[in-house]
Amino acid sequence: MKTNEELPVVYDMSTNAVICTFIGYLSPDEFKSIGNKQLEVIETKKLKKALNDIKKMKVLKPEVQEWVNTVWFPKAQKVGLKYFAFVVPDDIFGKLSMEGANKNATNEFGIEIQYFNSIQNAKGWLISKN
Repeated sequence: MKTNEELPVVYDMSTNAVICTFIGYLSPDEFKSIGNKQLEVIETKKLKKALNDIKKMKVLKPEVQEWVNTVWFPKAQKVGLKYFAFVVPDDIFGKLSMEGANKNATNEFGIEIQYFNSIQNAKGWLISKN
């Protein structure tokens, strides 16, 4: 199985989005490192779109969910993120964790979020958002 280190945050030309893949359990520091790299790519490439593949990610600690809501999303809004696609886990705990982390993004930060069960569907939605 690949680790997160082998799946860096990447820019995808077909969707003009940053794509991030999360696998397994991540420590708060690991998650924040990947999240900060994602913000860096959004800012340097002046992107409006992002995709997180969290299908194989395990539950996030509450402190990470808090960081996402109070630090990551405000920064994402500042650097121009408008559309955020998620490929979600089949696991109910993973889904609840993801929903908790994203609960205020649309209302507070104006970032449109959609959830998908496949990379292809998520990419299709992002492509439609020009």
